[in-house]
Amino acid sequence: MDKRGFTISEIGQIIEKNYDVGIIKNINPILEGASSECFHIITENGDYIFKDIEMIFMNHPDKEPLINNMLSENEVPVSEFYKTRNGEYLLEYQGHIFHLQSFIKGKILEVNTAPEWFMKESAEMLGKIHKALEGISSLSSGIGKEFFNFITPKAAKISYEKSLNIALKHGENQNVIDLKYRISLLDKIKSIKLQMDRFTYKNTHGDYFISQIICGENCINAIIDFTSACVHPACFELIRSYSYADPKCIDGKIDYDNLVKYIKDYTKYSKLSTYDIKMMAYLYYYQLAVCDYFSQYYESNNSNKSVLCHYAHWSTMLCRWFEENIEELTDKLKKEFC
Repeated sequence: MDKRGFTISEIGQIIEKNYDVGIIKNINPILEGASSECFHIITENGDYIFKDIEMIFMNHPDKEPLINNMLSENEVPVSEFYKTRNGEYLLEYQGHIFHLQSFIKGKILEVNTAPEWFMKESAEMLGKIHKALEGISSLSSGIGKEFFNFITPKAAKISYEKSLNIALKHGENQNVIDLKYRISLLDKIKSIKLQMDRFTYKNTHGDYFISQIICGENCINAIIDFTSACVHPACFELIRSYSYADPKCIDGKIDYDNLVKYIKDYTKYSKLSTYDIKMMAYLYYYQLAVCDYFSQYYESNNSNKSVLCHYAHWSTMLCRWFEENIEELTDKLKKEFC
């Protein structure tokens, strides 16, 4: 059974009952995200973000305040978390889990609209995050050997066929085309051999990309939403975050020269191995191919779930590009870095 949402009035009552923030003047829903529900809280004492966290397997909200504290100590700009009157960072209420954190002014750029300064700072910031989080014990496993033992081509096919039936029922022609392609792709990616123990693993954001970055006019103001922080291969989050930012990737195509710049800016702060360079594109391609983003779209109850449909279609275009160009891209990366 789905958890019911709260009215604005109820959100105000929950905050006033559990936090010392002063008199609430206004509450505005934030619509950019496609998973957790967020609200901009304006009070007599300042502005806050109140987050109703989507409790899926990848989210670990208990760790986020501790991670942000560590990052802040290492000069990575992040939000500050506030405790309840009971001294807890998490608020559990009627089956929901909430966070209250500082509001950071700025804007979130649209996917694939990043200017050059953002590309440079984004890569450097990811390197800084990886370096800073070396100071904490290992987080939960993200993309790793265990992940691909569970998310397999066989499991993907079952999920895709279920999503395809929904798309056919709804008459969603583009989704039908994409899902049929994804099903056909599963046999082809079986030839990709990933030695998961050879990648460089880092404690990381878990979902680092342009929509998790608040910007000023020409600088990054903060990185947000470490709820899904985990251990990933560093190169996976690197190439993934690049692909969502670069305007040249808007049609699901990787630009070699811009990716090289992105990698070089990252490695100013955190290193990659030869194997990371050789296999980063294959790892990303394989992950995209076996993960059913359409299922996430169909199962979501979020008011902004159309964003998930866009990501699903865009990632399918990227799979098509990888299928034709991944060997050439990898050869160029090896010549540049190995």
